[in-house]
Amino acid sequence: MRQEREVSIQIKVAAIRDGSQGISIAMPDELLGEWPDSGASSLAITDEYKVRIFGEGGVQRYLLIMPGIPVPGEQLSDTEAVIVVCL
Repeated sequence: MRQEREVSIQIKVAAIRDGSQGISIAMPDELLGEWPDSGASSLAITDEYKVRIFGEGGVQRYLLIMPGIPVPGEQLSDTEAVIVVCL
């Protein structure tokens, strides 16, 4: 029988490893992915715990949907959020 577990996923709009502006997605001990995007400027959690990434002027650029079942989500700032999912 498979055990479900809760995992925190952190999403940031900030400088990524190569020094450029971009989006990163990480668990506490593992970088899941990142990509450069000089137009990304902020993010927001939806009521369904999806993450909207916005560019200048508030235009949505991406909608990130986390795997598993979202438990809680927390908006830490206008450029950082944490979603907890049950896998």
